[in-house]
Amino acid sequence: MTTGGPRIGIVLGTRPEIIKNWSIVQALRRREVPHHVLHTNQHTALLMDGAVFSELEYAPDQRYEGIYSLGRAIDWVRACISELELELIVVNGDTAASLVGALGAVYSDVGVAHVEAGLRSYDREMYEERNRIMVDAAAHYLFTYTEQEADFLRQRPELRGRVFNAGNTTVDVIDAFASRLERPRPGRYAYVTLHRKELTDRPDVLVEVFGALAELAREVNEVVFPVHPRTRDVMERHRIPLSVLGDVVTTEPVGALASLAHVKHAAVVVTDSGCVQEEACILGVPCVTVRENTERGATLAIGANVLSGLKRNNILACARYQIARTDRDWPAIYGSPGAGERIVDVLQREFRSFRDY
Repeated sequence: MTTGGPRIGIVLGTRPEIIKNWSIVQALRRREVPHHVLHTNQHTALLMDGAVFSELEYAPDQRYEGIYSLGRAIDWVRACISELELELIVVNGDTAASLVGALGAVYSDVGVAHVEAGLRSYDREMYEERNRIMVDAAAHYLFTYTEQEADFLRQRPELRGRVFNAGNTTVDVIDAFASRLERPRPGRYAYVTLHRKELTDRPDVLVEVFGALAELAREVNEVVFPVHPRTRDVMERHRIPLSVLGDVVTTEPVGALASLAHVKHAAVVVTDSGCVQEEACILGVPCVTVRENTERGATLAIGANVLSGLKRNNILACARYQIARTDRDWPAIYGSPGAGERIVDVLQREFRSFRDY
């Protein structure tokens, strides 16, 4: 029997959003809540999009097919809301798709739920930071991953939404697919992901970071680096040869579950990705974040993660420190499995029409 609650649209556009929304979609399916997955087409490469849906066994119900721009995507979301009679839009994180979904909802007078609310890097130059702030301001429901973010949001009088600490939906994915996260390679290896604009827009800094990875590769069995399409494009445009990476093992991007398996069995993770910082923390693997700041401050507070900055020697020192650690029993700050169910519980229980909000 179909249960109560709003007609829901889930707006996504990137690989991390496909992963993080998986358990919400599963919860909606189990309860037979009317819902539609709306894909803005931000990521279209196979291993960034189609293969991830295939692994996780769901797919978008509607996909934006036009020439992409932020404004056109917002108009498309608004058209979907009208045509499908959606009453609530769920967005996840800090991507352009999350902003598109939130603004489409705001200008259609329907509800907004923001999953992954309350994160802040305090870096005003970061596009993702601006997206987070705007989506939090638009949301009627703000779902946080940790109590740290929930406490932060409850002190923000300018926000109109209600705050719920639901835990991290990545925990649900790791729990559900645990049997498929087998060791992908022997020996002690470091797993690397690098793709952020702040790094790839600065080729000289990218070469500096690559030098640290090349040196690290002489100290562990392997450094495994699936190269993101954006990073590979920068290398080609600026003629940065693979030889700069020395003995680092470079590959094409790997699937979502393969990436989680690489994280799970690594001696250390070196990344600039917010999502990978979370995955390492959940899986009990020390992380080095190659950035000057992070919105995942909770991982720093418990010692699961360290910031290295972008200098070669600092990255190496942090990687060595994290590899040598014996204390990896940090608190489970991201909660227990069932975050998707908890989010849908709130949406079914608390929803009311926002046309007169």
